[in-house]
Amino acid sequence: MRGFSFNQWIIVIVFLVILANGRTLPWPIITLTLGVSGGGLLALAWRAAGLGRIGAGGGRVTYWRGQRIEMPGRPRRMVGGDLWAAIIYVLIGLALIAAAVVVVLTRSGI
Repeated sequence: MRGFSFNQWIIVIVFLVILANGRTLPWPIITLTLGVSGGGLLALAWRAAGLGRIGAGGGRVTYWRGQRIEMPGRPRRMVGGDLWAAIIYVLIGLALIAAAVVVVLTRSGI
């Protein structure tokens, strides 16, 4: 990831505002915020690892004499920075999802 866009900064600010007001907001909002944020970071890790979309072939399609020919894509090598970014995204995402589960278990009395 090269940098944050304007929309991503807005999402980060809203996330921080919700967590800063965690004591006054209802617990389902906190749980939903933690879970969605963790899932978003796992999706970023998936993209940073170069895995792309689920089910996408990654190849290219060529037409020759009216016939469609699907060419396999080149395998993408993972660069060191991308690997570390993916690992950090996964760890923080799993921590946020675990925090959401802890909030649900605490509120349900388990």
